[in-house]
Amino acid sequence: MTDDVQEGHDWHADAAAANGHAEHEPSAIDTDAIRRGLIRIAYPGPLSISLLMVADHRGAPRVFDVPISTGFAAELLAQCAETANLAAEAEFRPAVPGFVPGKQQWLYSLTVDGPLAAIEPLIVAPTHEQYDSHTQFGRQNLLVMRLRTSAGAEVARVYQGFSPEKALVQRSKLVAVWSGDRFEALTDEPLIIDRQLRLIAIEGIVVMQSAGAFESLFGALSSLRVQAAQTFQATIANLDIVGLPDLAAACSSDLNMMRKLVSIQAKLDRPGYANAINMPALLAFLAKNKHIDVPVDTSSGQPKLVFSPGAQHRWAILKLLDDDFLRSDLTDINYEANSKSEVL
Repeated sequence: MTDDVQEGHDWHADAAAANGHAEHEPSAIDTDAIRRGLIRIAYPGPLSISLLMVADHRGAPRVFDVPISTGFAAELLAQCAETANLAAEAEFRPAVPGFVPGKQQWLYSLTVDGPLAAIEPLIVAPTHEQYDSHTQFGRQNLLVMRLRTSAGAEVARVYQGFSPEKALVQRSKLVAVWSGDRFEALTDEPLIIDRQLRLIAIEGIVVMQSAGAFESLFGALSSLRVQAAQTFQATIANLDIVGLPDLAAACSSDLNMMRKLVSIQAKLDRPGYANAINMPALLAFLAKNKHIDVPVDTSSGQPKLVFSPGAQHRWAILKLLDDDFLRSDLTDINYEANSKSEVL
């Protein structure tokens, strides 16, 4: 599975989720409570930290308890405090599709219905497998810094990616070496922890510097899945398309396709745009623009668009609906343009 693809979902359920879970809307969260929790981490006092490694976190996760030295634990705790302080000083905004936070903004989302809903109970379990130097990890895994009080009460978890293939050349990394029974905070061999920690789970909320910080580890946020599903069901599902189930499966498993659906929805919200997204208008446009790679099947007597699942063609229908094809009035040249600014 690539970084940009996650397991498919039941899009009928996702599309209905927005109507059935209003009480869980991120916009209703008490951001002051988030800030208080972050300040507690930023000035940790007697907090303790433990390090966990999670293998195959997108499939069948296995959680390992990683023994670390007192000195290395102190360094990790300091990094978590630095990140929490940075977040606590920011403006909090709900993670909604299409919104890109500014430098002084952090995003938040609920963990209740996202990928962390399955991971977090495993992390806070009382015991885990013990790590040893023979433990095998795949290309992408999780490191988790688990923060607790001196009495053992859970405070927060800080997540980041971990890959055995990462190089040891960046000075922004903390590097630890396995000494035989624990990791020491040395600068030789391979446990690499990025100082740019950007994902904190606290009190059922995940706080992040960007949606990409979450998506690179776990795939689409639940809000993105829901909006993409709604757009698909309200728009694409009503078109005559050969291979519609395959297109739905692709869109529900590909993070970038979900983002494309959000872009389509932004245009549909403009006056008049939705009137152009119907079969007669689309067929007339394709008849005039033979260079556009969206086949039309006329074998049944009723023309239908054709979805081709191959890598070179799977985007064609989404690009058509996102109006990615332009013609220059100056040169009469046809262009494909993914990024467009409307001229008023």
